[in-house]
Amino acid sequence: MAENNSYTEAASSKKAAAFDEANKAAARLIKPKTLLYTSALLTWLQPCQSEDTCLMFPGHSKLEWTFAVNAWIFGAMVGSLCCGHFSDKYGRKTSLMGNCVFMIVGGVVQASVSNVWLFALGRLIAGISSGTATATIGSYVNELSPPHMCNPLGLGLQIFTTIGILIPAILFFFTNTSRGWRYLTAFPVVLAVIFLLLALSMCVESPAWLLMEGRTEEAKEVIARLYGEEFEV
Repeated sequence: MAENNSYTEAASSKKAAAFDEANKAAARLIKPKTLLYTSALLTWLQPCQSEDTCLMFPGHSKLEWTFAVNAWIFGAMVGSLCCGHFSDKYGRKTSLMGNCVFMIVGGVVQASVSNVWLFALGRLIAGISSGTATATIGSYVNELSPPHMCNPLGLGLQIFTTIGILIPAILFFFTNTSRGWRYLTAFPVVLAVIFLLLALSMCVESPAWLLMEGRTEEAKEVIARLYGEEFEV
């Protein structure tokens, strides 16, 4: 009896290994189209916004600046906690397009005000947009990617987030003037506008979300655009 169990376990292990290899081989046959890469690349623009540089308003207190600095962090927490509901209700792409409104408003407020409390409000709004982008883009890219490309495309989120932190730190040395910081805080507006203009034609809705919503035909159309007509759901 023990010998039969050992034989069964060994045979099952070999079958599982063969099944895994077959799945990997099938995954490699999937040839994504350019639309997959543009969908991922455009969403990576949103994490490029950073928590900005410490900017000094004349006459502000340490407490006021503490609130201004931490408003971004609090906003990012709120955005990351709340975005899942809207992402599931309205879709990944739609949520990211709506998030551009927060990017634009946050950037405009930070760049235009001369009051530390209004600046803190702008940072709060910018934080919400950044938290929403970071939490939504990961699932969006994974839902678009074939299995063998999940990790490479998933790395893009971390890479562009790091770039978004690095660039303002470098540019600060070149914009260290009375008005230069305003251009830095307004830069997310440019990213949001680029995304809104290009996402309509160069991004697709998540096929996984469409399937969850029962919109099977739309999901099939999206998958055909991503991988070709020969790929079936």
